[in-house]
Amino acid sequence: MHPTFVLAATTAAPAQGIHGMQFLGPLTFSACATLSTICLVAGLRGSDRIKIGNKDQAMIWAFVTGTLWMGAGGTWTDFGSSMGEVGKGLTTGTGFGDPGLGGSAAILLLLAWAWPWKKRMIWPALLSLSGAVLAGQAGGIPGIFVGLIRMVATKMSGG
Repeated sequence: MHPTFVLAATTAAPAQGIHGMQFLGPLTFSACATLSTICLVAGLRGSDRIKIGNKDQAMIWAFVTGTLWMGAGGTWTDFGSSMGEVGKGLTTGTGFGDPGLGGSAAILLLLAWAWPWKKRMIWPALLSLSGAVLAGQAGGIPGIFVGLIRMVATKMSGG
């Protein structure tokens, strides 16, 4: 009996560089949520690298972070759900009726945007975190922005 050897070419390793929108290489939703949270907290605390200088920037960072929390699953979704419950608690049971999820999201985001917070950017950020979670749950026009953020994060994570 003679041994038989088969010579086969191995598959080539993927080319180095940027594939799709994977600027940082393979990245998960959890990593996106973690990175966004670190940037939000660092910016609110006054980082010399990440500047959150007004409430509009704080709202945008927080809205993106809340959206990523809900998309990441696990503990991040628990954080997001808790923020959503806080937002619902602030807007329901006030004696003015139940505004619904969309109404609660709109109320929170309007409070964050319209109220004169001066230099206290933590409050617009917290209201926007909660508003993002509720907007994602409610759908509608605010849900479009949540979907857009999730779509970009999905592309970045290779999904």
